[in-house]
Amino acid sequence: MAPDAQAIAHAKLIDALPDLLTPDARRALCDWLAERQVLHDGQEDPGAVIVDGLETELAVVETFRRISERLNCRREDDARY
Repeated sequence: MAPDAQAIAHAKLIDALPDLLTPDARRALCDWLAERQVLHDGQEDPGAVIVDGLETELAVVETFRRISERLNCRREDDARY
């Protein structure tokens, strides 16, 4: 499968999720995404020490953040999912 086709299919699925998920399922997905938006590299200041693979991990964290925004997820203290 062409990488572009895969990216397009993923984007369309993400765009459709808000209409497909129940409120509880949406909350669970938003919670799952929120847990993955924090880099856990074992450092006191995450990302401060450059290690192999850090750039990729930061890109993954940013991708989860963007998906969360597309789904209109809110922070834990904002219950307006």
